Amino acid sequence: MKTPMETLPEQPDLPTRPLAVAQAVGTPDRIPAVQSGQGFSPVQRPALSLIRGAQLRLADHGEPGPRDWIEAQARLTAWLDLDVHYVPARPVGALRQVAAWATQHRAPVSAPAFLPWQNVSPVAFQADGGSGLPHADWVASYLHDQGTGKPLKASTLDVMLMSPHPATCPVDADCEAPLPRTEILQAMLQAAQAEGRKRIAIVGDARRRNALVRQMLASGRVAARDEQEIEILPIEDALCHLVRRASRWDAIIVLPDLRSLIFAMLAEITRIWTPWPMLWHRRGLTMLTGEVLDEADGALPLNAPLLVQALALAVHHAGLSHAAQRLMLGAARLWDCGIITPGRGSVAPYVTEVTDSEFIHQLCRGGERRSRATSSWRAIPAGSVAPSPRKPRPSLRLVATTGEQ
Repeated sequence: MKTPMETLPEQPDLPTRPLAVAQAVGTPDRIPAVQSGQGFSPVQRPALSLIRGAQLRLADHGEPGPRDWIEAQARLTAWLDLDVHYVPARPVGALRQVAAWATQHRAPVSAPAFLPWQNVSPVAFQADGGSGLPHADWVASYLHDQGTGKPLKASTLDVMLMSPHPATCPVDADCEAPLPRTEILQAMLQAAQAEGRKRIAIVGDARRRNALVRQMLASGRVAARDEQEIEILPIEDALCHLVRRASRWDAIIVLPDLRSLIFAMLAEITRIWTPWPMLWHRRGLTMLTGEVLDEADGALPLNAPLLVQALALAVHHAGLSHAAQRLMLGAARLWDCGIITPGRGSVAPYVTEVTDSEFIHQLCRGGERRSRATSSWRAIPAGSVAPSPRKPRPSLRLVATTGEQ
């Protein structure tokens, strides 16, 4: 039986060495055939495209989430054509953690737990030792606001709010107050740099400011001053700067006991009191939750912007940048059309407020229509530009499968 490749004429333009991606994923399971004698013109070179299977691995936390959240999440993953695979959560026993740290270079990346309905308040970070908080080294929340049409919202606000976990802040001998360990502070700065955030603020109090400066100098971070502009300032000065211009910094690193002050100030300035997506890092991304100032118990009600942004962050960390970009562009198109949910505004002159479930429905049925240019989110880098319809379709496709076999 002939294979499709036997009907191809001689093609000197094709690469002679094997593709690295083909070696990694195995033989493609379909290769379109070209009619015998058709060939390629000298001007039109054969194009190659890689089709990757989209699989999102999440940790199985054992307890089912609220029904409305699960249904909305299932609708979004179906729209994105994502195969969600739940894996058992890694044990958190002390001995198993030590073994995992020792073999970290060989161990596979653990799947994060996706719990956007879980309510975490920044007030909880004021407790010494972080009692009641999930295990983590540091956390990051995102405030990405495209504007609500108010005079204060002249520009898009894109802030990454980070804090070390209280358990990772031992008491410093000089200032006799908790300070984050040097490696935790460096991890947060590197995360901001990876997202292209160059204007960084490190916020503490007057008592710990000199100790933070000393820690930065000792770590040699000043050598990277051309890549990032870092300000170390007390909480009083930080609040004054935020009142004058909320977009002064791209990222803010605030000590855990002061996190609620910065969070409340940003929420008051933007009038966005809805939850933010919150990422928990412990040698990689381990959990996604929602962060809101209210200390209400129980699960959060369905919040469409939170679910969209949290899912976009999850698929982006899984390496599915195209799906993350598609999610954010779809939400931006709805906001640009004036379709909003309670607590989130729009820059459109006429708005229509819908429920969060209806917002998800509109997002999934919107197709790929393009709207006006919207500002990008630094947490989700811009995806590759789609090929022009005037250009010929790829003549050779490699279909790769990902995930566990």
